[in-house]
Amino acid sequence: MQRESIHEEYSYNGRYRFIVCRKSDYFEVWVQKKITDEYLNPEEIYFSDIPDIKHIAYSLERAIEIGQEYLNDLSPKPQKEMCMVIELSGTKKERIAEAFRLAYTDVSDQELEHFREVYEKVGIRLLPAAERLYEQYGGVFRNYSLELDEPVYNNDIFLLFYADLGETRWLNEMERRFEEAMYDIDIVRKYARQEVCPVGDIGFYYPPVVYVGEDGRLYCIYEYKEEIDVFAAPEEIIADQMSNHMPVALKERKTES
Repeated sequence: MQRESIHEEYSYNGRYRFIVCRKSDYFEVWVQKKITDEYLNPEEIYFSDIPDIKHIAYSLERAIEIGQEYLNDLSPKPQKEMCMVIELSGTKKERIAEAFRLAYTDVSDQELEHFREVYEKVGIRLLPAAERLYEQYGGVFRNYSLELDEPVYNNDIFLLFYADLGETRWLNEMERRFEEAMYDIDIVRKYARQEVCPVGDIGFYYPPVVYVGEDGRLYCIYEYKEEIDVFAAPEEIIADQMSNHMPVALKERKTES
């Protein structure tokens, strides 16, 4: 017998539904399962009552609650993957240093070899200090992101090594960045009084182009000022730029399935 429903809802996968029908002074709740049959019209969707599942309620709100409870039991929604969040404490520099320590992952031999091959390909002398820098920091923030007190800026923290853009789809971008970095290398070399090589963009919001010297110090060229800043480590570069923001936590990145 055809019933006239006043409310219906479907499970997340569409295999079940419940309908609510109004009677004179109460409501009926029917739970149904989708029918799949090769003899039925494929352009239409059919549902059949699940035997012994019929309830009466005296308000529409309660009828809907009953139907939703059955849908949750018959076809529960998959739980969202929980991401680990590690809260940070201390001064800004202490928090950033702790974040770098906790977010560290090893750089593989294969990745390091790729790093060397990229520099050879673009014709830039790769300093041992640059290799050491990549070994220490190339895997940081691979599995975690640094969360700030203002979420809108969470994606504005950069620890980008140009060699990591060496995949086919980013090849032109990698070559462009290396080429632009080489425009200023003589200025940096003269300032540092030693050989340097570009490694990447490291910093916050408008990150500088970073060169590493033979002694391991980092020389930063900015778009918005003429001075060259010198730092001992990437953590110091980010902390120096993050004047109005506070890192509050590390958040685990979702893995791609």
